[in-house]
Amino acid sequence: MRLEVLPGSAIDGTPARWSGAVLCRDVVGAGGRTVLTKGAVLAADDAAILESAQPVELHLLWLDEGDLGEDAAAIRIAAAVAGPGTSTRAPVESQARLVSAWRGLVQVDVPTLAAVNLIDGVTVFTVPDGLPVDAGRTLAGVKVTPLAIAETAVVAAERAAATSTDDADVLSVRPFLPLRVAAIVRQQLTDNARARFERSLGLRSDWFGGSVLPVRYIDDDARQVQDALRAAAASADVVLAVGVASVDPLEVTWQSLLASGATSIRRGLPMHPGSSYWIAELLGTPVIGVASCGMFSRRSALDLLLARLHAGLPLDPTYLASLGHGGLLGREAAWRIPPYEAALDEDPEEP
Repeated sequence: MRLEVLPGSAIDGTPARWSGAVLCRDVVGAGGRTVLTKGAVLAADDAAILESAQPVELHLLWLDEGDLGEDAAAIRIAAAVAGPGTSTRAPVESQARLVSAWRGLVQVDVPTLAAVNLIDGVTVFTVPDGLPVDAGRTLAGVKVTPLAIAETAVVAAERAAATSTDDADVLSVRPFLPLRVAAIVRQQLTDNARARFERSLGLRSDWFGGSVLPVRYIDDDARQVQDALRAAAASADVVLAVGVASVDPLEVTWQSLLASGATSIRRGLPMHPGSSYWIAELLGTPVIGVASCGMFSRRSALDLLLARLHAGLPLDPTYLASLGHGGLLGREAAWRIPPYEAALDEDPEEP
């Protein structure tokens, strides 16, 4: 590519002196108003605008064979990083956007994204991995920082985007599955508290497109707890054991779960609220032990666990260990929680 500073006196001559060149900075007309923006490819039709603006000089860039303008480059790189569940929008101010095609869980291949951004002049910026999003949500912006770039750099970015070791796309959205959630509650609750808990659980499940089986309230009889757990695991996709004393290894729900043949996955999570939750598997169904204090939480580890399960992903030890990064779920972490939180906040405080 070739750079040129063209004096304003040359504008009144033949348009061939500047037509086809890329503007490197804005052209400002009367009153300080921008009449032509940087990045624009000048055409003969711009002659009247230039003659009226009378710039002192034009900063121009001429593309050579093998060069790409910023819009064309952004379109190609966006196509390279876009995976299932994403839709590409045409560049605006030379930035191509990727938006969510459906409601689901965002997946970002972070190492591959970094490899793409190692190409000088290429920038791809996304929302965080694991974010639950609705359809139409902006997920990423893609652009090149110079006004033009060598096609070899774009090819390098395309190749980098295809280097994931597990054939994952750089950016994708996993659609939520309509899972059935069963809840077993060992807790003495008033009728009002039961209604609040069931509404809270229903709002969460509805947002993911799932459903909640009738909540079963039981006492401390070990046989009854064991039977309830096995029945729930056989009929639902996710089981919540609610109201447990999760730090007690002799607690009746935990012991009944083990007696039912369940496999322990993890006791305790590196998150707050939710550090005392436990995860197990019974009859191939994930079981989440939710402490009493988590029954009415506006945001907790349960929200992230439900989102992952509804996206068809497992609650494996590696994932659960990763929750420590960003595991403080205060108000500043509300962006990590699906938008049902606003509806939950309409409830009065727990009595």
